[in-house]
Amino acid sequence: MRCCLFVVVSRNEEAALSGNRYKVLISDKLDDFLVEELRKRNFEVLYLPGISREELLQLIEEFDVVVVRSRTKVDAEAIRRGKKLKVIARAGIGTDNIDVEEAEKRGIKIVTTPEAPVASVAELTIALMFALARRLHTAFQITKEGKWEKIEGIELRGKTLGILGFGRIGREVARLSHCLGMNIEAYDIKRETLSGKSYVREVESLEELLGSSDFLTIHLPLTEKTRKMIGRRELSLMKEGSFLINTSRGGIIDQEALLEALKNGKLAGAAIDVLEKEPPGEVEMKLLSLPNVIATPHIGSQTREAQRRIAIELVEKVNTILRGDAP
Repeated sequence: MRCCLFVVVSRNEEAALSGNRYKVLISDKLDDFLVEELRKRNFEVLYLPGISREELLQLIEEFDVVVVRSRTKVDAEAIRRGKKLKVIARAGIGTDNIDVEEAEKRGIKIVTTPEAPVASVAELTIALMFALARRLHTAFQITKEGKWEKIEGIELRGKTLGILGFGRIGREVARLSHCLGMNIEAYDIKRETLSGKSYVREVESLEELLGSSDFLTIHLPLTEKTRKMIGRRELSLMKEGSFLINTSRGGIIDQEALLEALKNGKLAGAAIDVLEKEPPGEVEMKLLSLPNVIATPHIGSQTREAQRRIAIELVEKVNTILRGDAP
């Protein structure tokens, strides 16, 4: 009697047995879980967070995949040097640090993780809004100096929140702010994104949004159309004593114009998680030195939960593109 043994081998195991190992370069700091998951899938991973541009240009030609956050610039030169490059994986939402046109020309796929950071960025936006309203940065500082002074702030309830950009994060900010009793208005270039939210009033123009908002929060990608979208003219249209929050991209706001509006009192304060130049340059340092500015170092998606979701989403997308596995 002949006995037969059947062994079921998954595609990933088959790849491992055949020696088909794709090489992945991770050039920015990411959760170790991402490295572990890629290696489990039989990817050969080189994890070099913080490498210089020169190092990137030297190394990239050996890799099938490069994984970046917002720091690493994958420009046309880097893409041209990546002779084996098949996927550029962006851990996050924006692709302003990637030459998308050059990548598409060469048949290189670009993947992002649009869902993963939504909750974390929205929660930081709300936290920064609270900090502005209650002047928490001032309260923290004077208390640490041993002073016990009463710092007067304002309530969020009943105030108008203007949301510029009503994508995933903008919608989540609206949902959370609605629970706080705020009046919510929104403007988006893609008008269809505003549908279906009964507690959000759609305004007809950016100018209308600027003029009616007690707090303005920005949730846009950085593109040629949105670069310096908020300049001197736009800031002059904002309500006297209003507040601005930016957790999207620093380049959307003219930094010098913002500096001017904060110094002359047009704006009561600003909370920024992003700068046009990161780490900060001369203009950015002037901005950060103002007493009515709260700043964080681009930490919108920097939570354990968001980083874990980003890792899972990236691994699945990269694996699907290269090996055709179902996510």
